[in-house]
Amino acid sequence: MVNLWYLPPEFFWKRFNVKNSACLFSGRALKGVMAFLLALLVPVTMAAEPASAARQPANADSVARLMAGLEPSDSAHKALAESKVWQTHSAAMMASWTKVRDGQLAGMQAWRSKELPGGCPVGNTLLYPFSGPDFLNAFALFPACTTTVMFGLEPVGRLPDPSAMNSAQFAQSLTAARNAMANIFERNYFVTNTMRRNLHGEQLRGVVPVLTMSMVYAGLEVVSVQPAPMVKPGGDKAKINGVSIEYRSPGGKGGGRVLYYPVDLSDKGLSGHPEALDYIRGFKPSTTLLKAASYLMHIREFSQIRQVLLETSGFLLQDDTGIPYRHLVKQGFAVTPYGTYKKPIPPFEPQYQQSLMDFYRSSQPQALPFRFGYHTSLAENRSVLMIARLKPQEKPVSAGDAASGR
Repeated sequence: MVNLWYLPPEFFWKRFNVKNSACLFSGRALKGVMAFLLALLVPVTMAAEPASAARQPANADSVARLMAGLEPSDSAHKALAESKVWQTHSAAMMASWTKVRDGQLAGMQAWRSKELPGGCPVGNTLLYPFSGPDFLNAFALFPACTTTVMFGLEPVGRLPDPSAMNSAQFAQSLTAARNAMANIFERNYFVTNTMRRNLHGEQLRGVVPVLTMSMVYAGLEVVSVQPAPMVKPGGDKAKINGVSIEYRSPGGKGGGRVLYYPVDLSDKGLSGHPEALDYIRGFKPSTTLLKAASYLMHIREFSQIRQVLLETSGFLLQDDTGIPYRHLVKQGFAVTPYGTYKKPIPPFEPQYQQSLMDFYRSSQPQALPFRFGYHTSLAENRSVLMIARLKPQEKPVSAGDAASGR
């Protein structure tokens, strides 16, 4: 997920060599930089909104299926699914989803079966900071992790109630659902500025609709959507309200849950919520996923979350936007590279890692059969993926999910 509104202005001045004179830029370059700078001017209000998970409809699975363009599971939604506006919506969503399922996700799952350990690699929990509502990639790579803990700036929100809508409102909600899923279908990551528009509307609000739609696309049944105040090790509740979404596989064989918390993970944001770091430490050792993370942990403003993830993770899968390679090596991780490492896309060129390039050149990494990170074309052969495992002598003593009460 692109978390560009996390970035302080000095990030651009110092790292992108942006000067105070617009004469240094022209055309596309200036337009791009100004777009990033304008994003910084919008206050970070979404994360502070109260969770509204308590108002979820009882038939959450059917609502999620209806919004996703799949046949609803509740007969109460049958008439809505027979409407022309829903039929048009379903055709559009199925065309996009089928392309992703049979292409990107199929390649990812085939790679997973050969390259990743069976089960959840370390512990039972997958930590996915800077995720936004990206459940599809998390589940495609780590379906056996029974708890997935996700963090983003977007509000929790709620599922809509189509049965209470008039025809115009229902049509608006379907349009909003298509817009909300467009980035993950087209790019395989969510864009923060786009989510700010699409997940804060009258008919579609927060990450809950996207998370539940993603679950039903993955062939899962949404069991419940409940408020989930963050609980620190020891049982004390933090002042962070999230959501817990339980799901199960068809036939009731296996299941899990997603915990999502709207938290600003910058050092400045965590100064008001230090309990979030204790919460993350409580999952040690964990499996961790970092993807399309805006190179945030390359800069000092995100040093705390970087260090906590290094200390908590026993198995880490990431692209080059996650934790810098030099920090992984220093912490004692053995890194296995995949794909091709090249200079980052604009405007992140200053985050180029010479040590990572040297590592790639000496390692002859295997190619990736799917896109990963910010690279939207498989043909460009620019996707980067690394698996980092703690060396045996460095492996932390397991506190375990059980000891953390999870």
